[in-house]
Amino acid sequence: MYFGYQEESIEQPNSQTENDNTNCHMSVLKLKLDHDQLLEDFFESTHVIGIVSSARDYQLCWQINKHMHLDFRINNSLEINLSKNNRAFYFSVFEFEEPIKSSVHYFYNNHCQAEYLLPELKNVDFLWMVKGDYYQLNDIKKLIDQLRHVELVQLVSLLDIREIKNKMNLIF
Repeated sequence: MYFGYQEESIEQPNSQTENDNTNCHMSVLKLKLDHDQLLEDFFESTHVIGIVSSARDYQLCWQINKHMHLDFRINNSLEINLSKNNRAFYFSVFEFEEPIKSSVHYFYNNHCQAEYLLPELKNVDFLWMVKGDYYQLNDIKKLIDQLRHVELVQLVSLLDIREIKNKMNLIF
């Protein structure tokens, strides 16, 4: 569950008569987002791969699709919008679903102009997140080996999600 309830009591003066000093108590229920639970649930059964490439996101996805027989497509509804210093930055997200394996692949662009989706990973140009129970560590290592043979890929590494400080930015 992503939300917790917190009850607050608010006192409001009773306006029946000016001489009546009794107060009316009203309870307000507020929803509080449980960030830790949200992160834990979102990143359960998830692997993240960092990719270094000077190519544009659509060029690299096209190469990955062609070489690895996948079907990454841009999903504009998943685009991530971050604001910093009164400026908006948009990070594209490509998606590929494998219904038979109950898995979804997301391909994030880690930079927009001079800003980064994950500032602690400025040396990584793209992130490939695999969500689903089907893919185990050995399967991810095979994906990484295949990815190393894609022409536009310069470097690939498996990232430890626990060490990513700004992982909240990956949640759409």
